[in-house]
Amino acid sequence: MTRMRQIICGSLLLLFFACHGGGITHANAFENDGSPLGINLSRVCYWSTEFPFKDLFKQSQPWQSQSRGKPYGKGPPLALSPHGWVQWLLPDQTADTLITRTAKGYDPGKYICLYDGRGTLRWGNDAREISSSPGKVLVNVRPSPRGITLTLEKTDDINPIHNIRLIHQRFEDSANKAPFHTRFLKNWSTFKVIRFMDWMGTNNCPVERWSQRTMPTMQTQDGKNGVALEYMVALANTLHADPWFCMPHRADDDYIEQFARMVKQTLDPTLKIYIEYTNEAWNDQFTQAGYCMEKGLSLGLSNDPVKARLYYYTHRALDIFHIWESQFKDKSRLVRVLSSQFANPWISKQILTYINAGHRVDALGVAPYFGKTLGKPSQVQKTLEMTQEQLFQTCEKDIEKNHMLVAAHARMASEYNLDLVAYEGGQHLVGIRGAENNEALTFRFQTMNRAPRMKSLYLKDLHGWHQAGGKLFVTFASTNPYNKWGSWGLLEQGGQNLETAPKYQAVKEYIQGFQTP
Repeated sequence: MTRMRQIICGSLLLLFFACHGGGITHANAFENDGSPLGINLSRVCYWSTEFPFKDLFKQSQPWQSQSRGKPYGKGPPLALSPHGWVQWLLPDQTADTLITRTAKGYDPGKYICLYDGRGTLRWGNDAREISSSPGKVLVNVRPSPRGITLTLEKTDDINPIHNIRLIHQRFEDSANKAPFHTRFLKNWSTFKVIRFMDWMGTNNCPVERWSQRTMPTMQTQDGKNGVALEYMVALANTLHADPWFCMPHRADDDYIEQFARMVKQTLDPTLKIYIEYTNEAWNDQFTQAGYCMEKGLSLGLSNDPVKARLYYYTHRALDIFHIWESQFKDKSRLVRVLSSQFANPWISKQILTYINAGHRVDALGVAPYFGKTLGKPSQVQKTLEMTQEQLFQTCEKDIEKNHMLVAAHARMASEYNLDLVAYEGGQHLVGIRGAENNEALTFRFQTMNRAPRMKSLYLKDLHGWHQAGGKLFVTFASTNPYNKWGSWGLLEQGGQNLETAPKYQAVKEYIQGFQTP
């Protein structure tokens, strides 16, 4: 089979399970019917502890070039195909990849490695080869913090090794038609909306053209351009969850049109689609903020840099919404979201009033995090001197203050007959601007996130959000290991004992209570 035919067949297969729910047959009712919550999925990458795919290789690190006698990763440039597979190796050159870099979240035992082409593979760290035959290797995996490594020692110049898959033995027969891990599906089956911001690599995204998008046949789904759209649609269909897509800030009109067309062709027609232009265009830590400011100034939308940024964000968002509308006759399926900074209602006013945008969208999005002040550098010493009870009391007061802001945003949204939605939300206990390096502070925040009291905080936050006028709440985030950069995950690993996950317990209990007649 030629490489082009392999690409076509792979794409057709993805389209098949995108259209047919990833091999899952639904009953008439779905677990997420009536759910008021959504979930932000965490990034697909080799150090993730979520493991959404049955095929572990989908989240492997891009190939690293090695050469005898040189430091790690300092080999000569690799000859890669457009899909990231090594086409040939120079003398004394090898290529390796980290498939995992954690002991948590994935299954031990025997794995089947399947591949096309000819060459020599060598397993390292937590994986040991048991037996091999052309195109198939049986390996035993014993998870540890070292992770699984794979080295490509030789590859045939005419028929190089490609299409590598690493699948637990029990999933060998199901991974093609049903690519998502059953545990991953179970964890998020009750959430009505899936926001793909991190799956799409939205922040600082370099994508401009449709040809740059990630394909399902690429070496990894862990890349700067995000996960293939086919997988996102397939997951939404499988869970019967409304997808929330964040359009790359540099993407041209053709990219938006082709993206919308593929969604129209493959997404379950009973599902809605949330559309947002980039993520937090007001936030200076992301390149999209500077991009929007530069575009706004160059177009003369305002002489004020801040207003120019907000006006361009609104201007481009409306352009994008119009392209989506041109693809969907049933516009009621589209939820067009303009997102603002929660702490600054002035921004909401700017984006809603500019070119009458509030009357041309469906929702205003904000991110009502609580506990942010505890991680500021000026607050660190005081935070460390407080007891855990005092810290939780501070968070409770912060939640109560937040609900006053929620009400203010809700009133503004209601003036335009819009829903107020939370594109992100939850605790924000993390050191910032250097305070993340304070190990004692990080330990305090991680302890709070694991404490049973955190469950009551989340329930208080969610109840208050809806009482103050908020609608859909998309919590942040699904599964993430805790570190100095934050304790964002509702779960710390995919197979976590749920009795040790108070945030996850809270959202599941809230959904269940909301769904009860």
